[in-house]
Amino acid sequence: MLFFAFTLNACSDDATTSSDMQDPSITEIAASNAQFSTLVGALQATGLDAALDGDGEFTVFAPTDDAFAALPEGTLESLTEEQLEAILLYHVLGAEVFSGQLEAQQAAQTLNGEEVFITASGNGVTVNAAASVTTADIEARNGVIHVIDAVVLPDAYGTIVDNAVKRYFLSNLVQAVIQADLVDALLGEGPFTVFAPTDEAFAAIAGVAAGLTVEELTNVLLYHVIQGEVLSTDLQPTQQVTALNGETLTIEVAGGVATINGSAGITTVDIRGTNGVIHVIDEVLLPSAD
Repeated sequence: MLFFAFTLNACSDDATTSSDMQDPSITEIAASNAQFSTLVGALQATGLDAALDGDGEFTVFAPTDDAFAALPEGTLESLTEEQLEAILLYHVLGAEVFSGQLEAQQAAQTLNGEEVFITASGNGVTVNAAASVTTADIEARNGVIHVIDAVVLPDAYGTIVDNAVKRYFLSNLVQAVIQADLVDALLGEGPFTVFAPTDEAFAAIAGVAAGLTVEELTNVLLYHVIQGEVLSTDLQPTQQVTALNGETLTIEVAGGVATINGSAGITTVDIRGTNGVIHVIDEVLLPSAD
């Protein structure tokens, strides 16, 4: 009987020791690190601290206090609880992704339903072309933390320029806008609708693009922008709209597929920002003069 009692006690001690040695959760790791005090406070304010303390496999891109402090003054205070929750969930993936699993470029679905755009190279890992991963692969019981030096924001909080810059597959368009000195114009109040050609679309006309003067390039880019916000739900079966270069675009919708000028397909719709909307297209639109 004494031996039996001793054995039970020993088993109980082993169970306690095993529990005590269990890896901490994502929430526990963040709460124990002073550089995450703002993040932890935001998680607690929205109740997400409990979610990230529970079971699951999560990847959290965790902004430091300095990252939150770099936001425009009053940003956090101006957010509703619902908005704050959406921003926090934009930093969380519903799967465990370590740095060694990353490709050179990838779009990853976050828990708020939108994608973040991740690039990995010899120079490090960036998220949305804005935040750098400063410490990677902090393992937790229920996932992994990557520390980042900037807060990443959903599309609703960015301009059309911001929302183009974060998407690595629009890099040629962004460079062309910079070259044509149109950045400030597209940061204006708007609203604008931009038909944004992908890098593949630009590659298809590389020979033409290389020979354009700055004036001609500006004309081409303005042919992709119309005044006003036109969402996919606003499109008619056939309509003509005037681009900012003064020429006409013909948009047709048939069988759920939208095309411009009879050939350029709209592949992604309704990327809405603070001053307009982007629709991604698979061809560069060339004005008649070009």
